[in-house]
Amino acid sequence: MEIDFFPEKAQYLTGEPVRLIAEIEGNLPTGCTAELKITRIDKIIFSMQQVATSNTLNFDCTNFSETFAGFGAELSILQNGVELQSVSTAFDVVGKHSKVIRYGFLSDFETKDSGFDDVESLRKYHINMVQFYDWSYRHDDLVAPTGHYADMMGRCVDLNVVKEKIAACRKNGMKSLGYGAVYAASKDFYTEHPDWGLYTSAGDPLIFIDTFYIMNVERNCPWHNHIISEYSKAVSQVGFDGIHMDTYGFPKTAYAKHELQNALIKLDEQYPYLIEDTKNELNKINPDNDLIFNNVGNWPVKSVAQSPQDAVYIEVWEPYTRYSQIKQIILDAKKACNNNKSVILAAYLAPFRTDTPQRALNAALLLTAAIAANGASHLLLGEKNAVLTQGYYVDHSFLTDKQSFSIRKYYDFLVRYMELLYDNTLQDVSFTHIGWDNTEYTCINKSWSADARPDTLWLTLTENRSYKCIHMINLLGCENDEWNRGKETPTIQHDIQFRVQLDMQIEGIFLASPDVNNCRSEKLNHTIVKTDRGMVAEFSVPSVRYWSMVYIKLSENYFE
Repeated sequence: MEIDFFPEKAQYLTGEPVRLIAEIEGNLPTGCTAELKITRIDKIIFSMQQVATSNTLNFDCTNFSETFAGFGAELSILQNGVELQSVSTAFDVVGKHSKVIRYGFLSDFETKDSGFDDVESLRKYHINMVQFYDWSYRHDDLVAPTGHYADMMGRCVDLNVVKEKIAACRKNGMKSLGYGAVYAASKDFYTEHPDWGLYTSAGDPLIFIDTFYIMNVERNCPWHNHIISEYSKAVSQVGFDGIHMDTYGFPKTAYAKHELQNALIKLDEQYPYLIEDTKNELNKINPDNDLIFNNVGNWPVKSVAQSPQDAVYIEVWEPYTRYSQIKQIILDAKKACNNNKSVILAAYLAPFRTDTPQRALNAALLLTAAIAANGASHLLLGEKNAVLTQGYYVDHSFLTDKQSFSIRKYYDFLVRYMELLYDNTLQDVSFTHIGWDNTEYTCINKSWSADARPDTLWLTLTENRSYKCIHMINLLGCENDEWNRGKETPTIQHDIQFRVQLDMQIEGIFLASPDVNNCRSEKLNHTIVKTDRGMVAEFSVPSVRYWSMVYIKLSENYFE
């Protein structure tokens, strides 16, 4: 008997009815009862039982009034009070989808791609926002004059399939964003408007892959309003919930010939105006639109992070090759946007194309842990169990069943504990509260690092008024710290001993991991001892495979 257990929607808005679905493959024994328990972090908040009379079970849960909360859902199949099998999933409830964005992609829109398997697959990973990649007719003329057409790369597109998948996303609790480059034009369009283009310092037109001519986005150039009007058509005529504004990372500076004047344009100064004007136009069509701008290679985050968009989205390329640089990108992005937007990294994992399935899976689990432990999300998943390995999304790779199962567990974990991962009051103290004379946190008996050195236990420490969190990412046995290289399976660590200084009493110390125990929290034994620096909690973590999280729940009571 195999059970696939998942929520009916990728994400729920405050007050929406929550339904969980269990699809059972194989013979269901007679006289079985299905028991459901809903947890929020470490507390069971809701439970129900029903007789299991068919191979598809629906569980209609109470409505949830929270505006930012993750929940675990644990399902047990019982016969005469004996548990036959147990599975888990997760769901979250938010006031607005962009509060926590889990970004995915779709890129296949031929007539033969009609159907909902891809969208329903993304729902099971809790993907709540989907980039529709290369759906358009031309980059300078997004909505085609006919229902069937070839895009600029020669791929066939059926606009009815695009619209069908937008509707499927909406039904499944996902927002859909239409891809649109901010400055790419066809040769024909450029030839008609050469004074709208951008040029090198040598006076030559700027061209990407010999196909896309780079146009001038500054406000006084007609291209600026032209591309915004194309974005508006995509939302009003096709039905997208918003736009994914793409760039190619270059140029950073270029020359414009608009109005016959050679002027040096600094694009980091122009992008904020383009984002602002785009948002204003989309607001006229749909005030609940979503807008994302691509900071290729982590540029120009500082100038656009506070623009009216719904995330700080960064496409990660060399020289950002190490886990420690992933962490720094995230922390810098949070600072740039005053920590009030989702941070998304598009970090494409080549090992799924170039390495063995197990080494690719190891790399994916470690990178997912690295991004989530630092409070960001990862654009990796799309289509039906596919992953991105390079910048052209059409050339995606597919997961094996084993890879899919493991990655789904990780995404369940991200949703279930999102209040311990994505709460913007959490502060990173990894470099100030451990090591040298910093005894707020002490790892007693393992080789550890705060900067993800190979063959160490990588510790990320976050805290707010309610929790202290210790993320342990296991790099012991890993031969390198480069996020985009395959990895050997980490050496499981046992009996990791910690001391943590306390200012207040605590309600408990808990351990959770996506690698074991259906993501369920386990309460750890601990002792409170007095030291020359105050009260300290001492405890041991039984084991860490890839990623485990300790969270200490703080009390409001002082020590007596």
